[in-house]
Amino acid sequence: MKIRCMQCMEIYDDEYDVCPHCGFVRGTAPDEVYHLKTETMLRGRYSVGVVVGFGGFGITYKAWDTQLEKVVAVKEYYPSGLVNRASDGINVRLYAEKARDEFSIGLERFLDEARSTAKFGQHPNIVNVYDFFEENGTGYIVMEFLDGISLKEYLKMNGGMLDIETSTNILLSVIEALKVIHKEKILHRDISPDNIFICIPDKVKLIDFGAARISDGEQEKTMSIVLKPGYAPPEQYRSKSKQGPWTDIYALGATMYQMVTGVVPTESVNRVVEDDVKEPYELNPKIPEYLSNAIMMAMALNQDLRFQNVTQFEEAILHQRKVLSLKADLKRRKRKRVLSLSIITGVIAAGTAISLFVYNKMKFSAELKEATVDVWIPVDSESTLYSETAFLSRIQNFTTDYPHITVNVEEVPSDQYYDKLQAAAKQDALPDLFISTEANDELLACTCKLNDVFRVADKNEYYLFDQYSDYFPEKNQMPTGIKIALGFKSTLDVDNSTNDFEAFVSGESMYYVASTGSEYAEVQDRFAGQYEVVVDLPRLENGIMACFTEAWSVSNQGSDEEQAAATRIICYLLSETSEDIFYVQNEGGTPLNKKVFADYVDVNWELDAIQAYVDNFVIDKENLFDLQEYCDEEYNALIKEN
Repeated sequence: MKIRCMQCMEIYDDEYDVCPHCGFVRGTAPDEVYHLKTETMLRGRYSVGVVVGFGGFGITYKAWDTQLEKVVAVKEYYPSGLVNRASDGINVRLYAEKARDEFSIGLERFLDEARSTAKFGQHPNIVNVYDFFEENGTGYIVMEFLDGISLKEYLKMNGGMLDIETSTNILLSVIEALKVIHKEKILHRDISPDNIFICIPDKVKLIDFGAARISDGEQEKTMSIVLKPGYAPPEQYRSKSKQGPWTDIYALGATMYQMVTGVVPTESVNRVVEDDVKEPYELNPKIPEYLSNAIMMAMALNQDLRFQNVTQFEEAILHQRKVLSLKADLKRRKRKRVLSLSIITGVIAAGTAISLFVYNKMKFSAELKEATVDVWIPVDSESTLYSETAFLSRIQNFTTDYPHITVNVEEVPSDQYYDKLQAAAKQDALPDLFISTEANDELLACTCKLNDVFRVADKNEYYLFDQYSDYFPEKNQMPTGIKIALGFKSTLDVDNSTNDFEAFVSGESMYYVASTGSEYAEVQDRFAGQYEVVVDLPRLENGIMACFTEAWSVSNQGSDEEQAAATRIICYLLSETSEDIFYVQNEGGTPLNKKVFADYVDVNWELDAIQAYVDNFVIDKENLFDLQEYCDEEYNALIKEN
């Protein structure tokens, strides 16, 4: 009589105890007592063969489909710790009745895996599900039997990494699978070398849909936390999070990272604290820059910075889509309105910039007599906002329009700045133009009224200009921008600590309240993707709290020509070009110019909600240039409310 070997599935004569094809001895007991014995029949159709894999939730057997007469794989739901095998060696029973709910939920998810996978029928890159059913007190999934090895094993066979061409081909096959999966709004959520199978001959299959879930990609939904360290993005560590195609893309990028570098990326939640992941080309110089950039973009901690669909990732790795480095892309998003000096120079050379700001709106003569304007600015080692180069870039149109005016900029250390101004004032040697943000009344007594600035600037183009006299009754200081109080809420599960930036970005504090400008930029850079912006702070009633940033003053100790030229420079500091350079491109705060303000919000899209308050900025007259006390108070109110 002929019998079938339960290991190789070949037919041989029963007079032999050992399969002549593979050497398997019929009736050999399984390695584990809780595994089904070979030749156990399921659903009267599937003859169970040897075990080909098992883990904490299931056992996979090689099997023979007696109806279709083909080899299949049968996966049995067997959650270790909850169940054991009955004395008959077939049925599954609970260790304790109290575990029934947990078992039932797990079984339903197990069968959901079959339903999810079965949708994709004969797709060449997805394991095919033929059947699924409940029997013996548990559930079974019948799938095509894949002859080959997992990508994890394949990597081990090849010294831990693969060449770029092989890696790319494997990745493209998985992308083809994800295209149809994502089209059905299903997320795999467990992509890793474990679940990518290299078949013989030369075919790649995506397997194990046990973690798959349906997502609309819009709302936050509660999802089970299923992940593999190194491949799961930050949002997958939270039970309630916004997940979408970008979630699988992170895992896909991490898998590609390992294939071409031989290194498993640092776990994403650890990257949030300290991102020490090196760019692929640093680990493998053979990796072209475009591919390295594509992998890092796919692995961005901030899900908004990743590719939003697998087609975009596919185009990037095929070099059909230009991809900047992650750092460069962040700058592009923040500073997409950057005007290069060459373009500005070209516009000026064409004669258009001269009239755009000054001449079209001048209500007094545009002519300035020859003069030398001395400018002082405070500088420190921790900020690049203030320097001679930075200042001259802001007034580049002025120096082009008035080549006969010489502008001398002196950098003064911040800790010496106001003392030096005081000393200069006493000697009638104040600079013609200087930042006067923290100047006292004695120093401001040596400055000019800036009425001429208002003759140039249209108050309808600037926020708060119609309230200028309330804040600066002497009209001897001109602010060019503001800072707005914002709340930041961590999306990690942490406790409240203090209103401290380091505590917030290190995951020790749930909230942080600060202002737009350098503080907001630092949160973006160091805590990308791990926070939400809170515009509606608890104590907000009729407006949004703000303060002015820098303020400029003109000395009354210089000549009339010097005072006129210095005043004109302030006009240029309020121009669209200057406000864009300082506030949008260099993150100096929030511009007063309404048009540039709109661009600032467009670049920093998280701040859209601010638009509702643009006509109701509130500035404390006692703290014109400082929001710290207010931010601390809002922080305390925020944590009390929550």
